[in-house]
Amino acid sequence: MNYESKLGAIIKGVLLVMLLVYSYGGYAQTGYIIHGQVIDAVTGRPIPFVTLSVADGQVSNETNSQGYFKLNVPQLLRQDTLSLLAINYQLKQVPLLRLALTDTLIRLNAFQVAASPTDTYFSLERSFQARDTLLKAVAAIAKNYTRKPTLLRGFYRETINEQSPNLCVSYAEGLIDIYKPAYSFTKKSDQIHFVKGQRKPLTAFKIPVLTPGPWVSNMLDIIKYQEFLFRNGQLNKDYVFELNSQTMIGGQWVYVINFKPRSFYKTSGYFVGKLFLTKDDLAIVHAEYELAERGLSLLNKSLNTQVYSTHLSKRSYVANYTKFGDSWSFQSGSIENTFSHIPSASAFQSRIDFVVTRRQEGDSDTKPYTADQLVDYSKMTMSSFDQTSATFWKEENYLLPTLSLPTLLTGTTDR
Repeated sequence: MNYESKLGAIIKGVLLVMLLVYSYGGYAQTGYIIHGQVIDAVTGRPIPFVTLSVADGQVSNETNSQGYFKLNVPQLLRQDTLSLLAINYQLKQVPLLRLALTDTLIRLNAFQVAASPTDTYFSLERSFQARDTLLKAVAAIAKNYTRKPTLLRGFYRETINEQSPNLCVSYAEGLIDIYKPAYSFTKKSDQIHFVKGQRKPLTAFKIPVLTPGPWVSNMLDIIKYQEFLFRNGQLNKDYVFELNSQTMIGGQWVYVINFKPRSFYKTSGYFVGKLFLTKDDLAIVHAEYELAERGLSLLNKSLNTQVYSTHLSKRSYVANYTKFGDSWSFQSGSIENTFSHIPSASAFQSRIDFVVTRRQEGDSDTKPYTADQLVDYSKMTMSSFDQTSATFWKEENYLLPTLSLPTLLTGTTDR
């Protein structure tokens, strides 16, 4: 590459970073910050991992495992509406100005299981064909998901806990920017830029980190990275698919389709789980799956687990999608591992959570990152901290940490 080409690449890279800073800058100014909790309207139980979004998905976050959330909304959007999306719950939309800034309590109405309405996709005379439907869903990916490059900002937190005694042995969290090509370009990988992160100075354990850190969005977005279920527009024949049930996500009827390996032997079917497809447009909007017996067996034979003398007993995944304008876009997810250290017989659990907090649609001039801007694990700068501090994230949205003794919210509700 000659000097002019190198200079051109550098200039393009700088312009992309400036675009991100400029576009996010309007959102990063002192915002309209709401703290609260989402609960079931009948039982009063907190609802974990509810997707919260404003301005058709431009700003978003998620409740933590105890239903708590923090949402920083730009002042220019304070008159917008907050949408809440959760499995088995009806869609909730609340004007932001109706919510208290602190201790706000939002109640969601659970979806009452009842006879589903007439199926608009299949006639009542023919049986439901899960494999047929999934093939149509795969064919509709280019139509159902973002059709232009998208600039995302995301937050992740990864932890490793020794189960007995209950001891956190690793804790890290980070902020990343993602250049995501249109979903129709399945062979064009996402580009990830590491913004900043922090890590607690904990006791060093010689155990493997089984979570992917800043690459978590790549591992969880099964629509973009579909190798294990869908290949070149076809379904992996090593899996068996079947209709499980129907439910509702945010006011939309969805099919729940189970999948499992056809056989333990001589198969590339390494996972078992279920997919949630909207009935109207056959978009896969949620997935829950885990490593099947063969997948666990292969992973436990890998060099990494042998070097660290560990045994993985379970590895599970969750992936969520949300509406961005008139298309669907990857929103959040988690990976959880249960494993043991064989010499000491100690049991551990590791987990990573990820949530998209901002989105902006690109155009034909929006380019991916240059090589020197891509995340490099050896060059990631992680600040050290003792206690979780909101000041480090400033005006950023992030997933609230789980509290051991949560404060009871008694303030204004959304009623």
